[in-house]
Amino acid sequence: MTQGNSTENLDLKEVLSVYIKQWKWFVLSILSFIVIAFIYLRYQTPEYLAVAKIQITDENNSSSGADLLGELNIFSSGKTKIEDEIELINSRSNFIELVKELKLNTKIEVLGNVKSSEIYNNPPINLNIIAPDSAIYNASVNFYITISSPSTFRYSLIEDEPERAYSFGSKIPTPIGDIVFTPNLENVERYLNKRLKVSISPISLVAQYLRNKINVISVDEFSNIINISLENPIKEKAKDIINSLIRIYNKNAIEDKKIIADRTSNFINERIANI
Repeated sequence: MTQGNSTENLDLKEVLSVYIKQWKWFVLSILSFIVIAFIYLRYQTPEYLAVAKIQITDENNSSSGADLLGELNIFSSGKTKIEDEIELINSRSNFIELVKELKLNTKIEVLGNVKSSEIYNNPPINLNIIAPDSAIYNASVNFYITISSPSTFRYSLIEDEPERAYSFGSKIPTPIGDIVFTPNLENVERYLNKRLKVSISPISLVAQYLRNKINVISVDEFSNIINISLENPIKEKAKDIINSLIRIYNKNAIEDKKIIADRTSNFINERIANI
């Protein structure tokens, strides 16, 4: 037994000695993983989840047998009221109105060496496009700006071309019409000598992108609660998008009910007049 133990110890020492000789590679590997993890965490764009819940109320609170069977999903076919409301929330018109309201078709980013970051609230410049709405809503163009001072900036239509100097308030010709840039005096100095990318995208494409990004689902099969959620790198933007979508949905629902009520009232008034 003593001889066997000494043989096992000898084998273990031989195995360890092989790995100990390569200690530099082990240390180098550990350091490499630490550096990679640091770079990933440093430049990764975090996503924030914004969630809202809305309750769909049934105005026809009938307690008849047919309604009870419908609520239990027995002998029923087709879509439920919740599914219908989800489709209404997800309607293309709602998202187009949302993009127009929040001006999401225009995006301003600060260009960096590794990644760019979007400026959502309180941008350093304001855009005034002198063109018909139809041209603006269908436009797809990028341009680049470097703010030289609170009164001047440099502009280029292509990222690699030389920039030209302009004063704020000047009309600049672009493929979609003349644009007048004005400074936001509250925040312009923060972005001095930083390169900005301004992107204008077609409203229909931005609306479709948001329709694909936002999740609108019912809590469970028999619930009248709908969850609306969105992941976005900017918390305020995600909140604004969801809140605006809910407000637009409620506004359109109220308008639809008003139209139905007006038609019903007109119909009754016509019948009374005939009588």
